[in-house]
Amino acid sequence: MFLPRTLPFRRNHSSNPLRDFALFPNRTLKPPPPLPNPPHLSLLADKCTSMHQLKQIHAQMVVSARIHDNYAASRLLSFSALSESGDLSYALKLFWYTQEPNSFMWNTLIRAHASSPNPSEAVFLYIKMRRIGVVPGKHTFPFLLKSCSNSVSIESCKQVHSHVLKFGLDLDLHVVNGLVRAYSVCSELNGARQVFDAMPERNLSIWTTMICGYAQNFCANEALELFDQMIADGLEPNGVTLSSVLSACARSGCLDLGEKIHVFMEQKGIHLDVILGTALVHMYAKNGAILMARKCFESMAERNTATWNAMMCGLASHGHAVEALNLFQRLEKEQVVPNDISFVGVLSACCHAGLIDYGRKVFSSMKRVYGIEPKIEHYGCMVDLLGRGGRLLEAEELIKGMTWKADIVIWGAMLGACKNHGDIDVAERVVKEILDLEPRNHGVYVVLSNMYAEAGRWEDVSRLRKVMKEGNLKKAPGWSLVDGDN
Repeated sequence: MFLPRTLPFRRNHSSNPLRDFALFPNRTLKPPPPLPNPPHLSLLADKCTSMHQLKQIHAQMVVSARIHDNYAASRLLSFSALSESGDLSYALKLFWYTQEPNSFMWNTLIRAHASSPNPSEAVFLYIKMRRIGVVPGKHTFPFLLKSCSNSVSIESCKQVHSHVLKFGLDLDLHVVNGLVRAYSVCSELNGARQVFDAMPERNLSIWTTMICGYAQNFCANEALELFDQMIADGLEPNGVTLSSVLSACARSGCLDLGEKIHVFMEQKGIHLDVILGTALVHMYAKNGAILMARKCFESMAERNTATWNAMMCGLASHGHAVEALNLFQRLEKEQVVPNDISFVGVLSACCHAGLIDYGRKVFSSMKRVYGIEPKIEHYGCMVDLLGRGGRLLEAEELIKGMTWKADIVIWGAMLGACKNHGDIDVAERVVKEILDLEPRNHGVYVVLSNMYAEAGRWEDVSRLRKVMKEGNLKKAPGWSLVDGDN
């Protein structure tokens, strides 16, 4: 049993009843009779806005013995586990000091852990739940499968699937949707399709999940076929379905499917609202169809920051640096508030255009004007910008001034700049930093060896080749992906 150790209960130290009950009362204590009219406490718990308020209500529930009522305790648990201002560790204490947690409380904690930084904890919690004999229900498995998706664990997904079958929930729409999503996220499309074929009746959400699964895994043809089949079966996608599939097309490069959905929207006269319009702009821009992205962008009656970002980042990443910078200036004129993603697009455009001074100005304005703390992506853009311009020492100083340790991407950009400008001194320092992060990174040896060769330092070339040979480091062959007809 996963229960807390019994605490001593001392009656003879004080006549004050508050001393007889800790904030988390012991399971073995006999609760005092409830005070009159306490039910309003559980209603107050639903209206909490902070953990400080919740703890006050918790204390009152302890005094009035309402804490021994599972409904009242579940309201405390729900806020502390699921709200933005909650505290999951506090929720766990509440849970383990509940005499007989009900299934709602178990599901609440599984749900909270599934969306936490450690989603696999939801599976361990489910194991504890089964060990003490609590039977899972149809609300348990969707949260449990979400943890499998978030942790990208195919083994957990398969084990949960077996429990779904065991408890006869393999035809429940929400459970099946979770299974299809989990298998798809884990790139197990055969498993996803088998679960999908086994459903005699499918709703729009399940169709959407399966289509997105194919699109996210670069199976454009299968996604197209399934989309056609869904239409043929009489289901019309709504805005949520279309935006979800368009987002998947943007991530996977499925331009054909995205174009087909756009044609479908025009044929059906579907209104291009801000969410659907942004998804369409993002899909076209991400796939390099800049003219279509711009056309959709300009046709939108309403745009949010995400819309501007989609267009701006698309322009920057496909070599239209000046247009991206003009768009940012237009954004400022229209008093749209940029966010951290906006500045990634602008700084990336500065890199492509070689605008060092303007890039410095934009970078410094992030915190000074907009109150946005630069992230590692912004530093990476600045390092790339300075490196391309030959300002290697300035870029190196910028990296040293960062509040966190530079990653392999930033050091890689620095090494590329060193190679382009033939600065061996800085390159040697950069290579040392990269090898601290990735000791078996063969690529840095190759780059540095080539730089030595170009400078005629053949003894250093021989030395590096000897190091690579002794360390059994070989250059991995390059590869590319080409999407042709079928």
